[in-house]
Amino acid sequence: MEAVLFIIGMVLLAGLLGLLYWGYWNARKLDRQIQRGDPSLLTTSTYKREEVIQAPQGSVIMEGQIVQLPGQYTQAIPVQHSQLQE
Repeated sequence: MEAVLFIIGMVLLAGLLGLLYWGYWNARKLDRQIQRGDPSLLTTSTYKREEVIQAPQGSVIMEGQIVQLPGQYTQAIPVQHSQLQE
């Protein structure tokens, strides 16, 4: 019984060391990409969003709403969001 527990402990320890090495290796890889200014860091395939906002030229637009139109003040107008379909 002690031998089985010892083997399980060794497997868990090896797994922990493997995770630590994997994290270290990924951090070094990311550091190299940042130093090179890799453009692939600017995009992601996990989050895609497309927004269509129609407002008069010169309008002040913030996330999700039109705040001010040129020459007049207005209430916040809800803006529709559409998701990209793959």
